[in-house]
Amino acid sequence: MARYLLISQFAQLTGLPPKTLRYYDDIGLLCPQGTDQASGYRQYSVSQVSLAIHIRHWRQMGLPVSEIQRLIQTPEHTAAILGQHKARLQTEIAEREAALSSLHTFLKEKTMEYRLEQLPTQQVLVIRETLQPPHYEVIPQALQELMAYKHAQNYSVSAPSFFVHHAGGEGETSVVEVFLPVTGTVQPSGRIQVQTFEGGPAFIGRFVGPYEKTGAAYSVVAEEALRRASS
Repeated sequence: MARYLLISQFAQLTGLPPKTLRYYDDIGLLCPQGTDQASGYRQYSVSQVSLAIHIRHWRQMGLPVSEIQRLIQTPEHTAAILGQHKARLQTEIAEREAALSSLHTFLKEKTMEYRLEQLPTQQVLVIRETLQPPHYEVIPQALQELMAYKHAQNYSVSAPSFFVHHAGGEGETSVVEVFLPVTGTVQPSGRIQVQTFEGGPAFIGRFVGPYEKTGAAYSVVAEEALRRASS
């Protein structure tokens, strides 16, 4: 075999494309042994093949060029450098797996089902709130407050909670009433009032999922109800 290899020959032996070899030369990672005076072509030594193959393998592992340079310059730190990279890859894998799990869950979730239904006259605990889209978080927050009061007083819930949106406020601001149907003798407390809901048509979204996503479900129902009301 010739003492020196042209860049094309060196590329075939190492699996590194000529473009990559030129880049590595420019940044000082893997420089040719010399240059042919007649042609100006880069010339590599056969002894450089092993290092070039190592560089290719390190890059395939995702090791940054800066750390490969450290490996070459301080081979006594090889174990520490590769150990740090291993830990970094493990963290990335865990993050990717978590993202993949969330994606699988999202793909399995069914689209919210909507329907119209006639609600009966019933006794309710109610909180009245100002609503300014897209800040629908006041709805689940009010429901949480109602549920906490219900639990503290040991009241019995007679039907699922619901809310009524009253349009016609100034600008984009309007009013929403959040209701929790209850039975028996109940008392008001602070902004929590007791009323008799007279019944009427309701736009209902059916949500099946973990409790921590209930708040988001209320926001989705509110957005869809407002969209349909304005169309």
